[in-house]
Amino acid sequence: MKKNLALVLISCIPLIGFSQQFIGFTSDNYSGIPGILQNPSSVAGSKFKVSLNVFSISALAGTNAYEIKSDNVHHFKFSDMEEGRDYFKSSNTDKKKLWMNTDLIGPSLMITTGKRSGISLHTRMRVLVNEFNLSDKTFRYFNADSGLYNVPIQEQNLQMKAHAFAEAGITYGRIIINSPVHVVKVGITGKYVVGLAAAAGYSKQLNLNITKTDQINQLNGDANIRYSSNLDNVNDNFDDVFKKTTGNKGLGFDIGVSYEWRPKGTEWLALDQTPYRIKLNASVTDIGSVKYTNSKQGNSYAVNGAGYTTDDLQKKDNETIDEYFTRLQNYNIIKTLTHTDDLKVKLPTALRFDVDYHLYKRLFINAGSVVNLIGKDKNPYSASYTTSYTITPRLEKKWFALYAPLYYNTEHKKMAFGAGLRLGQLFIGSGSVLSTMLSNKNISAADFHMGFNISIYQRVRTRKIKVKDEPVEEAKPVQPQPVQKTDTVEKKVEVIKEVTHDRDNDGVTDDKDACPDIPGEVALSGCPDKDKDGIADKDDKCPDVPGTAKYQGCPIPDSDNDGINDEEDRCPNTPGTAKYQGCPVPDTDNDGVDDENDKCPTVPGKPENHGCPEIKQEVVKKVNATAKSIYFLTGKDIIQKISFPKLNGLVAILNADKDLLISIEGHTDNKGSAAVNQKLSEKRAQAVKNYLVKKGIAANRITAQGFGNTKPIATNATPVGRAKNRRVELHLSY
Repeated sequence: MKKNLALVLISCIPLIGFSQQFIGFTSDNYSGIPGILQNPSSVAGSKFKVSLNVFSISALAGTNAYEIKSDNVHHFKFSDMEEGRDYFKSSNTDKKKLWMNTDLIGPSLMITTGKRSGISLHTRMRVLVNEFNLSDKTFRYFNADSGLYNVPIQEQNLQMKAHAFAEAGITYGRIIINSPVHVVKVGITGKYVVGLAAAAGYSKQLNLNITKTDQINQLNGDANIRYSSNLDNVNDNFDDVFKKTTGNKGLGFDIGVSYEWRPKGTEWLALDQTPYRIKLNASVTDIGSVKYTNSKQGNSYAVNGAGYTTDDLQKKDNETIDEYFTRLQNYNIIKTLTHTDDLKVKLPTALRFDVDYHLYKRLFINAGSVVNLIGKDKNPYSASYTTSYTITPRLEKKWFALYAPLYYNTEHKKMAFGAGLRLGQLFIGSGSVLSTMLSNKNISAADFHMGFNISIYQRVRTRKIKVKDEPVEEAKPVQPQPVQKTDTVEKKVEVIKEVTHDRDNDGVTDDKDACPDIPGEVALSGCPDKDKDGIADKDDKCPDVPGTAKYQGCPIPDSDNDGINDEEDRCPNTPGTAKYQGCPVPDTDNDGVDDENDKCPTVPGKPENHGCPEIKQEVVKKVNATAKSIYFLTGKDIIQKISFPKLNGLVAILNADKDLLISIEGHTDNKGSAAVNQKLSEKRAQAVKNYLVKKGIAANRITAQGFGNTKPIATNATPVGRAKNRRVELHLSY
């Protein structure tokens, strides 16, 4: 287990993760599809008539936890690496971070549809991985020879999240202002997103203490795990993940705007192929989310691993993720607190802004930023891009470009210097190659990008040149040439057609047709499939009802007929409800009244009392006697000391049964005004409540009300009657 974290962090430093950034390249006016994906407005007024992106990839990965020896990077030695020889723990004591973004742009097409507009279609796949806030102590425990044994370690706000998704999108851009000096373009991209897989975990607090023998003295706190259900049966092989993405989908949008300033008075600029002096670009990309089905193990857990070993926490070889979590629950290392059926993962929304300055003819300089708009704490299950800033001088021509980005990543907090080249239809570059190759310091982050496209360029504007008229030589008459006739010979070619038999005319020849006399599906070897469930009728036990291969063509059974199939039903043999995953509404106190209708769900009671027990008559009598023994100073809400013994007895009754609730009612006679009597009755009821609270009875168990003289129990015409009406009533309930 100690090596797991080290291997994960180290494996992300070499160039294995692909990023959306294409650092420095997308400022090029000939960047094509990669530039459109950063700002959709660039599809309008493009340098291309048509541009086909064959493939493009970009890579950015890093961590502040480990550093690779520079010599390994210079010579691309990334196999059989050993700590202390090829890579080292970083000396910083900061909380450890990991960032890796993956972007693969597949076949994509951009077309200029008019002088003011353009469209593009793209395909794309991305993977994003983030880790934040791993404490330096925990990090140094992993893969350490001695470790920080018997040292209390506390983790706070630890986050790890990963998201893989693919998309197909369409972009439309248009020039909305096209004056000689000012040009404004707008663009929008809509995309259909298919979620491939998502996983995340965070903990607000975890406490850890491990002995030298890998015994766990302390491991407690919270663990909030969410991952898509198609990861449930993954062990060490992820091949099946991509086959189980049905239902993992969402929509996304990009919006962008571009402004070009084309001042008059500069001759070279007016005649240039790129006639702006300043261009401003702004866009918001990846607005949207993907909805997944959350795994049944994707829960919020209470963690308590004391008494176990680190081996007990480690995932076993060939153990699926579902089996791993089930084992931890069986060990009582984790206990489920809450569960949600859906997992909503936001796309990596980012604000992109850059300024491009045209220095002279083919020379430009660009300053840009990518700002992450996904908050870490508010979105613990959504991976995001890192915020970064770039300054890129470049030499740009139609068939050739050189660029040298100066790059700063806010997670890495170090400057990097790179270089890139576009030669014809091929481009390759890096935002850190120069600082990496020219430095002898260890490397903790690196990137690269490359791609190939096939493009037809727009016609280049040229100057009109006046030419003097020259005398034209008079054309000589052309003598007609004799026509030669050629004999033609008609040749007939006999074509021999191979004949095959297909008795049922379903497009599958009889020698390959498993059902040669019944028309069927080509994909099912010529056999029919009435219910269209992909299982041939001859093999389908329920040929008229769509089903699954697991149940031989029949639907997933529902043994208890409660509308929840057995695979999702935690109580498959007992009818239940969807709210409780197919189980009946629980009855915690086993009194025959389910918890939703039980006013006392943890105390056995009677149905006629809504699940609450019947209050004993002797207790009721004691409480009534107490009520008659509460005396106040005349006209005041001050309880006389003579009342304290009885009230203390009431406190004892309430302490003996913590589920009992009490209602206190204050009443007066009709002497004085109704308003004064109402206020006095309220104060007296509150005085009794305050006494009970002072004696340790929880305030939420007590209600106090005053009724003034509105509820007499005797006549107010006699002193005896008025004395009876001046009273406090006490009522018990559950």
